[in-house]
Amino acid sequence: AFLGGLVLLAGSPILMRIAGEASASVVPSALKYALVRAFGQPFVIMASVARAAALAEKDTRGPLISVGIAFVLNVIGTLTLVRKTTMGITGAAVGTLCADIVATSFLLGRIKRKRKRSKKNSAATPLVVVPSVQSFRRFVKYAAPVFFTILGKSVVYNGIAMSVGRLGSVALAAHQVLLRSFFFWCPVGDSVGMTSQVFLPGILAEERRTGEPRRGAKRLLFTTGVAAGLVASVLAFLLPSRGAALFTRDARVAAALRRTAPVLGLSISMHAVALTCEGMLLAQLDLGFLSRSYIVTTIATGALLLSPFRPTTLGGSWWILALFQGSRSIQFAFRNVIISRRREQKLA
Repeated sequence: AFLGGLVLLAGSPILMRIAGEASASVVPSALKYALVRAFGQPFVIMASVARAAALAEKDTRGPLISVGIAFVLNVIGTLTLVRKTTMGITGAAVGTLCADIVATSFLLGRIKRKRKRSKKNSAATPLVVVPSVQSFRRFVKYAAPVFFTILGKSVVYNGIAMSVGRLGSVALAAHQVLLRSFFFWCPVGDSVGMTSQVFLPGILAEERRTGEPRRGAKRLLFTTGVAAGLVASVLAFLLPSRGAALFTRDARVAAALRRTAPVLGLSISMHAVALTCEGMLLAQLDLGFLSRSYIVTTIATGALLLSPFRPTTLGGSWWILALFQGSRSIQFAFRNVIISRRREQKLA
């Protein structure tokens, strides 16, 4: 309700600023979409927390099924409401909202049932509790750096949207399709990153217990992220380049999608590598480095978007996003190598 009220009060001027005068005609439709999505954010947040809780209990199947449910329902709901009704972009938002609600409800129910089965002889741990002051302080110590990572991504994504908004409605329409495609494939990298956070601490504990480095397990996590990113990048490239007609009937928008599809694929690939390495750093509690890295990278990317060298085409804007993802992947990969070498020296 709070987010919905905020969108109603401040949504129009904010969207006008993002879209610019060249794309002002899309603001009314964008405002409707943003309003529906605002009411769906509680379910998005609950789903994210539920996936993390499930993975912490080594339940990888539950999050996978919930993502599959969200995907299927999102596709069916969006296509039905957009093509079979007059709701337009609002129908797309409603379809996504319904998919989020069902997928989140499924995952929360699965976690609750699993906890009750595992604690038959004692009281089941409630899903929602008020934390103690000590627990809250520990949480803040861990969550603050994660907040900077999320804030950095949000600033960059919105900065790129603002740069595209100055280019006109055609570029903005193509950008929205590309951005939705990008976020659609992001869970590929996110899932490997979460898996790293869940399983790497156990690998490190085994290293400390035996005194022998487990290079193979770490390499497997990294290789999985790279391979998953490559597969996702190919699929992300093919969808807008070969199937532009699925998203638009406008020939100019379709042409823009085909031109920018290779950069979309590259961004997806780099994102998967970055999230895999980021998950490994989070598992090793290298929080200070992550905070500093995101602050510096975000400032540098923002300065580039505001400088005289800022992009003047849709493709140029997406190259900025690819550069952001690539710089993160390189920084995090090298940081993991450095930490691993230091740990091996201690074990030697």
